[in-house]
Amino acid sequence: MLNRIGRTMSRVALEQLDVRPGDQVLEVGFGGGELIEALLAAGAEVTGVDISDAMVTRALRRFRQAAAAGWARFLLGSADLLPLDRCAVDKACSVNAIYFWKDAGAVMREFARVIRPGGNLVLCFQTPEAVQSWPGHRHGFIAYDEAEVADFMRAAGFRLLGSEAGSGRHVGEFVCMKAERS
Repeated sequence: MLNRIGRTMSRVALEQLDVRPGDQVLEVGFGGGELIEALLAAGAEVTGVDISDAMVTRALRRFRQAAAAGWARFLLGSADLLPLDRCAVDKACSVNAIYFWKDAGAVMREFARVIRPGGNLVLCFQTPEAVQSWPGHRHGFIAYDEAEVADFMRAAGFRLLGSEAGSGRHVGEFVCMKAERS
């Protein structure tokens, strides 16, 4: 289900990441793992961080060969306190997870901490209108708009490179933003 909901967003995120073989890529809130699969197919070395025990366990099972070969690792952790060293990755992304971040500014600072200078961050998320059209939003989802996210990125030391609007059958309208760590 998570893969169906985020399929279109994951495709746009992958395009914006412009992954090269050997890139160290972090995905935060990887859910069902569809983007992880595409990143591995593109030749990236992938680190997935998710707050859900169940998602980490599922990813370890699904991608056991990639993990055994050293191409993938999956860690339990939260977006505002990533279990990674400073400058550990070339690129990072998060698709459809921002709604769970109580302090998006703190999360952007964490991304800035773990992404190497010149590396990219790609965030894809539904517009506030799309989030609010789903009844489940009343259970603690935070709907950020593009301008707010751009402000958080800039404050954390990112330079905005662009954004792409889109829509998907299961997700409604969304935006995918790309920034570079200075």
